[in-house]
Amino acid sequence: MSVGFRSFLHTFSGPVVETVVDHVGRWSAAKEIDVDAGRPGRSELDADDVVTVLVADDDTGRRLYRWRRLHPLARGAEEIWRTTITAVEAGESGPGWMWVEIEVADEPGDRAPRVPFMSVPAVLRGLLPDLDCADGLVPVSTEPRWAGSADLPDLMDYLADESRLGPVYVARQGARDSAEFQTWATNVAWEVVSLGHMFLLPSGVEDEFNDMVGPNHAIPDAAIRTYLPGVRLDDPFDPRRHQILGSVRIDRTGPRRLSYILGLSQRDRTLSTPLPDEVGLVDSALTLLESRIADDAVVARLPVVTAPTGAGGVGAATRRPVADGVTHQSASGPAAGPDGAPVQVLTRRGQHRRLVELLSENDRLRAENDELRGVLNGQGHTGAAVVAALDALEQQVRSLRQRLGVDAADWRRLSAS
Repeated sequence: MSVGFRSFLHTFSGPVVETVVDHVGRWSAAKEIDVDAGRPGRSELDADDVVTVLVADDDTGRRLYRWRRLHPLARGAEEIWRTTITAVEAGESGPGWMWVEIEVADEPGDRAPRVPFMSVPAVLRGLLPDLDCADGLVPVSTEPRWAGSADLPDLMDYLADESRLGPVYVARQGARDSAEFQTWATNVAWEVVSLGHMFLLPSGVEDEFNDMVGPNHAIPDAAIRTYLPGVRLDDPFDPRRHQILGSVRIDRTGPRRLSYILGLSQRDRTLSTPLPDEVGLVDSALTLLESRIADDAVVARLPVVTAPTGAGGVGAATRRPVADGVTHQSASGPAAGPDGAPVQVLTRRGQHRRLVELLSENDRLRAENDELRGVLNGQGHTGAAVVAALDALEQQVRSLRQRLGVDAADWRRLSAS
């Protein structure tokens, strides 16, 4: 699996877990996830949708919390496989940290994919204003902040800070209107919220900032400079680490595209930045706890489907998940087709998986068909032999459709979807 988004932030004070549970609960409700975000357990919403909530205290007195959503059937680099929100709090209102990670699926045998781009989760945007968070020494904000003359000493400390994980972006206002510049910068920084920190230099402070950092670390007019952790002003080779997005590139590129450029670069950088050791210890402890959830702690929340109207009226039915996204529908008992066999109801994901399998197998048979035609033509076989061979292949296709449970009507419907 590949990581599409990762954010790690320290919290200065609590309540951390309570605040995270509150926001995750509201976020889940908005996404129509019927799971209590503060109740430990495992909820199976569908064959491809499992939510696990963990709440525990470790031997140091810290409160540990994890909300995790898993899609076991996710396939391909654009489908979310797992979303994890982890929070740790020292005591009831002490400091702690928060770790948010989104992972996407990889197909077996895929080439090394480009870095997946998962947007900043909405729950994280809502959380940050209610939590006192920091990345190293840098306070975290959801919007760019102005840095006046009085703020420059603190900004210098932020640049030199080696404990921060994310970059500090500093943008010069130049001749642009203040309100328009603020709006533009907010859009540009949209995809680096919780991953980096943007500061805006008013036109009257730009020269003062450049004087403080020196000519090698200075920012050209109307440009943005990315300062990685641990800026060393006295190192003549250090400026090479801190890239500049010049005014010409900025003028030619819209804010949405700039947001993607900065966001993709930081997602790539985040994956190569090691997290603190305590994150691995907490992750191992919670993973072990998750694996020990007993079967009787599983809360099944399966959607209700309705049996088709017949002579006996409409009855309520339930469905249970089985492998490959197939659910078996039942009312008073298992529903049966004309031949007495149980009726299979495919979830939408199951439908698409079946379609992919059918298309793949059909392509294989088609390739064999073409190869056979070439062999038969080359050897001058009679037309009767060709017809017999093609009939055999057609029989294989029909057997395949029957085995996968997809008839001609299903094929047309799935192809259209």
